[in-house]
Amino acid sequence: MARNFGSGPIANDNQARPRAGNALPSDAHAVIEPLPLAVHQAGRARRGQWRVRFAPRWRPIADPLTGWTGGSDPLETIELRFPDRDVAVAYCRREGLGFSVRGQPSDQRSLAVRAPTEQSPARHWWPPAPQARRCAACQAGAAEQAIQGSA
Repeated sequence: MARNFGSGPIANDNQARPRAGNALPSDAHAVIEPLPLAVHQAGRARRGQWRVRFAPRWRPIADPLTGWTGGSDPLETIELRFPDRDVAVAYCRREGLGFSVRGQPSDQRSLAVRAPTEQSPARHWWPPAPQARRCAACQAGAAEQAIQGSA
């Protein structure tokens, strides 16, 4: 026999409902700062991103047995990332969080500024392999460079 549990809650939760309020504690304070980049990595993937983390609400406690320092504030482990500073500030205002902004954004020059202004001469290598051969135009250019270099 199958049991009937009744209609229960609606499975589709995409309907607009009134907001119940902020789930964060009233004494939470957000810190907005640029996402620190690793010094030993040269990638540009996270440049310009900002993070929101929460300031500790009470001091950490040293465990007398192990000597480890820790706390019981669950907000210290939360870090939210945003594409830019304005979006992070808008999030904090929307959630009703007190916040402070720290730090300056990193140097975000585009690749076009760093690119050389002169085009390098086109090289035609065929086939693309270790034993590649130059086309006739590249062979003539290489011969001219060799002559100029020896003179």
